[in-house]
Amino acid sequence: MSARLWSLGVFLVALGIAAHVVGWETLLWIPRAALDSLLWVPAAITEAIRSAPATTGVIALGVVLMLLARVLGRRRGGGQN
Repeated sequence: MSARLWSLGVFLVALGIAAHVVGWETLLWIPRAALDSLLWVPAAITEAIRSAPATTGVIALGVVLMLLARVLGRRRGGGQN
């Protein structure tokens, strides 16, 4: 428990120093950019499904078959053919 508290303290000190040097707006830009990127992915998938449903269906079927092959390969002895 003390090691975790120490690590948390070190992290908070480093965060405080970084915020003092570059400012909170600059420091929080990275998480905001990452969140924006994560929110973009579902929107892009939805748009792809609407614009080309047949192509998306083929891709989805391929993914399902790949996952099925992986599951069956693990059951039969480590995926060896």
